[in-house]
Order: sequence, then structure tokens, then C-alpha cells
Amino acid sequence: MALLRADFRLEPASCYVDARCPRYKVIVPAETDLTPLLPYLNAAAKVMYYDPGEPALVFKFQGFKVAVRRDNVQIGPVPDAEVGRRAKEKVEEFLEKVWAERENITPRHDPRTLPPPLEIYRLLPGTNCGRCGELTCMAFAVKLCALEAEPSDCRPLYEEPEFSERRRELEAFFS
Repeated sequence: MALLRADFRLEPASCYVDARCPRYKVIVPAETDLTPLLPYLNAAAKVMYYDPGEPALVFKFQGFKVAVRRDNVQIGPVPDAEVGRRAKEKVEEFLEKVWAERENITPRHDPRTLPPPLEIYRLLPGTNCGRCGELTCMAFAVKLCALEAEPSDCRPLYEEPEFSERRRELEAFFS
């Protein structure tokens, strides 16, 4: 059984207002109530936000932010309908895989929210060494919050024993 309908629509993404480079979000109606899928996604995906009370879950997938609610899935940002169609197909395949393998996944029912960049920054070494690819530890913290980097990209955090406690605290946010 399909989780999502075949049709979808594009809407302007409100966080991208530059008319020279428009961005859209893909909205895909659900074929069925997606609420039972959410605890399995919470365990299997790179989750940014999960509130079982809403119910809603937001995760990163192949460069897209994906929001799953009871009755639809939103994917973005995309530049046009063709990229939107391909993103929809990839996300749909992932959701169906998680649902098909749910007997092998321990569902995670606890709410999740990534901390703000400043809280993450406080756990970083503060060396501004650039070995992560960013100019500053603050820039790296922002990338971590957007799930555009991994904690392990911070080499001092993993190579220098004095930062081991900070590393454990940081890893707890992303587990």
C-alpha cells in the first residue's frame, strides 16, 4: 500500500524571498494517516524535530528538509517542479522502506528538538581552527543545527582528550 498520493503541488517557500532565485516546497498529500510511521522515522532518520503531540516530525534527507504530518509530507527547498518530483520520489521511497522494515526498528516515541546554535557552540572547543571546513566554531555550530555537518567533523573534539566530556554531550543531541 502506498503511503503518499501520486499528485503533489509546489508552493513558494516563505524563507526564500529572492525573486531571482525562487525556491518552492513540495506538498504531497498522504494516502493514509502517517502518524503510525513517525516513531519509526524518529528512530531511523536524521531528525531535527519530533512532537508526538502534534504529530509532526522534521528531518534532513539528501539535502532536503522533510516535514511529515498526519495528512501530508512537505519537502524543500526545490528550484522547480522537476527537482520537486525527483525529491518526492526519493523521500517516498525512504518512507516506504522505513514502514516496510518497521519490525526491525525500535520506535522512538520521545520528542526531539535540536538545541539552538549557541548551546551547541558552548560544547565546541572554541579554537576556530577551521579543520571542520568552517571559519569559526560558531559557523560550525549553525551547520550542526541545520544537520549540514556531523559532530565528528570537529577534529579537536575527537582528537584532544580534554574535550571528551563535551564530545559526549554533543553526541547525545545527535543520537
